[in-house]
Amino acid sequence: MKNTIKLFGIIAFIAVIGFSFAACDIPKDELDGTTWKASFTEEGSTVTVVLTFNSPDFTMTQSYGGMSFSMTGTYSISGSTVTFTMTIEGETGTETGTLSGKTLTVNGMVFTKQ
Repeated sequence: MKNTIKLFGIIAFIAVIGFSFAACDIPKDELDGTTWKASFTEEGSTVTVVLTFNSPDFTMTQSYGGMSFSMTGTYSISGSTVTFTMTIEGETGTETGTLSGKTLTVNGMVFTKQ
């Protein structure tokens, strides 16, 4: 009987800790929940690239000439360096960018926070 009461006590204690964590607003990184946009001209058409962050994932949508496509991946931040990881056709690659205020520079492309 004592063991059963102890077991219920331990379960209740774990539940309280779990609910406490769920109620806390655990801070995410500064990109989480944000959208960033860049545009450039290629062969006379405007190309728009939008990055949407939902930690630890991101979605990149590229639109041009009435067409668009999206790709997803994960990201991480260390200081002002953002590392993007994507898998395309079975190949995993990484790209890095630099975050500075409301601008994010990736491969020479400058994104602004929307």
